[in-house]
Amino acid sequence: MNGLLAIEASQRAISVAIRSADGTLHERAPTGDTRECDLLLPAIVDLCASAGFTQRELTAVAVSTGPGGFTGLRVALATAKGLCEALNIPAIDVASALVAARGARELWHVDGSRSCVLVGLASKGDSCWLSLVESNEAGAITLAHESTATACSLEATSARLEATAKLLIADEYLPLALRARAEARGMRVVVPSFHARDCLSVAEQLFGQGRTTDAAGVQVRYPREPEAVTLWRARYPHGFAAKK
Repeated sequence: MNGLLAIEASQRAISVAIRSADGTLHERAPTGDTRECDLLLPAIVDLCASAGFTQRELTAVAVSTGPGGFTGLRVALATAKGLCEALNIPAIDVASALVAARGARELWHVDGSRSCVLVGLASKGDSCWLSLVESNEAGAITLAHESTATACSLEATSARLEATAKLLIADEYLPLALRARAEARGMRVVVPSFHARDCLSVAEQLFGQGRTTDAAGVQVRYPREPEAVTLWRARYPHGFAAKK
């Protein structure tokens, strides 16, 4: 779809993608520290110019909504909301698990006409945020289920996973017990990748299904309270009051 901008900043790297009128994919991946300077907006301006669009010609903005890094997600969401509000265009909420699943699509195990994979994100302690991503006969992927998982709960996952899910996409922070349990069940564990081109691919599918939303309603997926918020509450248990 022309004019659909995709933003992927859920992890440490940032990238943006769009298709030009002839269908050519354009992508930018700026480097640097988002806490020190604005990398996202300049990348969007450069991206649109290379694809032959002005910002006012954007038709929708898709954003990867996590789970992921606190700063990257907040910056991406604020940028997406600002663009949507200024241009009066819809937003597309793309779970980061779908981005990772799309990036590893060629590794999926296919069982007949459908297939599924597991994506483990936001690992902490002995648990992670586990998402089940399914594909239908046409190749469209959907987020079928998501919840906090431990090694024990993975063992108790539904029977359909035992038959079809042969791939677990998870980074090096995946709890060792959960990794061992997955491998014991015959699952291949691969490192995820997060690229705006994959966010764009998922967003184009969602847009075609009419699954857009008002930007004000898009929220970051936090499986647990962000550590930055936890530390703030611990430091100011009675609320923050500016010094006079």
